[in-house]
Amino acid sequence: MAKRLLTVLLSIAMLLSVVIFAVSCNSSSGTETTTDKKTETTEKTTVTTASSDVTTTADETKETGEPNGREKLDGFEDVDFGGITFLINATVSDPAEGWHDDKNFWVETVTGNALDDAVFDRNEVMNKLYNCNIAVDASGGSAYQASIASGEQKYIGTTAAYAIFSIASDRYYNVLKFDVDYSQEWWDQNFFNDLSCDGKLFALCGAFSLCAKKAVWVTYYNKDVYESKFADIDIYQMVRDYEWTFDAMIEFIDKIKYDANGDSTYTFANGSDADIIGYMSTAHNPRYLYFAGGRRYVVKNESTYDGYFVPALNDSKGMDTLAAAAKLATTEGYLQEGYGNCDRAIMNGTTLFVSNVMGQLEVYEAAEDLRIGILPMPMADASQHAYYHLPDNHSTFLSIPTSYENMEVIAQFLTLFAYHSYKLVYPAFLNTYKYTYASDEESGEMVDLITRSMSYDPGYLGQFATQFDGYIATMVMENKIGNFTSAATRYSAAAADAIAAYREKIAAIDDNY
Repeated sequence: MAKRLLTVLLSIAMLLSVVIFAVSCNSSSGTETTTDKKTETTEKTTVTTASSDVTTTADETKETGEPNGREKLDGFEDVDFGGITFLINATVSDPAEGWHDDKNFWVETVTGNALDDAVFDRNEVMNKLYNCNIAVDASGGSAYQASIASGEQKYIGTTAAYAIFSIASDRYYNVLKFDVDYSQEWWDQNFFNDLSCDGKLFALCGAFSLCAKKAVWVTYYNKDVYESKFADIDIYQMVRDYEWTFDAMIEFIDKIKYDANGDSTYTFANGSDADIIGYMSTAHNPRYLYFAGGRRYVVKNESTYDGYFVPALNDSKGMDTLAAAAKLATTEGYLQEGYGNCDRAIMNGTTLFVSNVMGQLEVYEAAEDLRIGILPMPMADASQHAYYHLPDNHSTFLSIPTSYENMEVIAQFLTLFAYHSYKLVYPAFLNTYKYTYASDEESGEMVDLITRSMSYDPGYLGQFATQFDGYIATMVMENKIGNFTSAATRYSAAAADAIAAYREKIAAIDDNY
C-alpha cells in the first residue's frame, strides 16, 4: 500500500509541474512540423520537481549554484533553434515486454505515469528555453530509410536495436566529430571509451538512453523469502561493503533452499507444496556471471578513442572467473529455467534470487503484494572490489544520419537534450524504480550504482565472438572449465578476423565532414 501511495504522490507532483510549465508550451507529435513562433524564457519560473517533491525556482538555482534543468545550460544562453522540429526515428523493438524506445524521446501528453510525464516535461522545457520541438516516428522505419536515402533533412536521429556496429556507414556520422563534450556527466563515458575504434563511433549513449539502462543484467530478490531466513542481514550493506560475491550468494542459496517433497531435487512448481529455489535464471545468465567477474570477449588496446579492438578471450583470469561461475551455477539450489518460469518463481515466492534485465521490474510491478528488491550482479570474488554490468542486445542507441547536414545544430541539440534528460528524466527514472517498481529506497540507490557501473563489450554487442559466447553456457552449466583455454584460443582467431573486417569497413568511411 505504501508503495502505491508513493507512486501516486510522485505522479501528482510531476503532473502539477508539467501542467504549470505546459501553459505556454506545446510539444510536437510524430510528424515533422515547423513554427515561426518564438518562445521567450522568463527570469523566474516556479515548478515542482518529481525528483525532490519541493518547489524550486530559477532564483533558488542561482542561490544554491546547482542547476535544476529548467534553465538554459551555461554556454548555451544564446541558442534559439527558430522553431525547428527535431524528428527521431524511434524503435519499438518489443512492446509486449515494455521496450518502447520511442517513449524515451516523446510522449503525447501527461498521464500520471511519473517517468512518461518527465519525458513530456523535458520536451516542454526545451521548447520553452530553446524554441524547438521534439517528435518521434515509430511507424517502422520505412519512411525514415527513404528519407535519408534521398538526402532529405527531415530526421535528426534514429535508434536501432541489435545494430551498434552494423549501422556504421557513410549514411551515419562518426559522432566523435561533433563539437560535443562527452566527458560531461550526462553522457555515458564508458560507452564512448569501450565502443569507439580507430577514432570512429556511429552512435551515442546518454541520459536519454533509458532502454540501454533497462537492458542491463541485474539480480532481483524476493524480500518476503529473504526475510524468512535473513532478516538480521542487511544485504544492501553487503553490496556497499563489497561483500556481495558468488560465494555469498551460494551461502544464501544453501540456507534458503527447501526440498518440499523430499526427492533430493529442486524443481520449479506452483502451489503451496513447491520447492524453494535459491537462484533461478535462464541460459543467458552464465554470460553475465562471466561479465560480472570483470571479464570481456573483446577490449580496447588502449582507453583513448583512437584505440582499437583486440580479442580478450585468453584473459589470464578468465578461467578463474569461469570456475567461480560454474561453482555457483552447479550448486544445489541453482536452477536454469525459461524466462516465464523465472518470472513466476520470483512473483510467487518460490525462489530467492532471479537474474534478468532491469526492465523486467516493469513486469514484476504488476504482481499484487510482491515485495522485491534489486541488487547488482555479484562479484566473482571480493578482491575485484567493483561491480560490472553489461546491457544485453535489447539496448538501443542514437545514431545521426549524414543527411542532416548542420553539424553545429546537431551538436547543440545533442548536448542540450542529454543535459536536460539528466536533470529532469533520469531522477524520475530512479524514483520510478524506487517507488513504483521496487519496494524500498535502497533499491533506487542500487539502480544508480548499477547504471553508473555500466560498461560495454564490443565482442558481444558487435558479435565479434559469437562462437565463444555460445559456448560459455556449456562450460559453466556442465562444469567443463578444463575446456576454457582451448576454446579461448580457438575462438580468438575468429574474433580477430571479425575485428579486422570491422576496422577495414570503418576505414573506408570518409568522415571529413
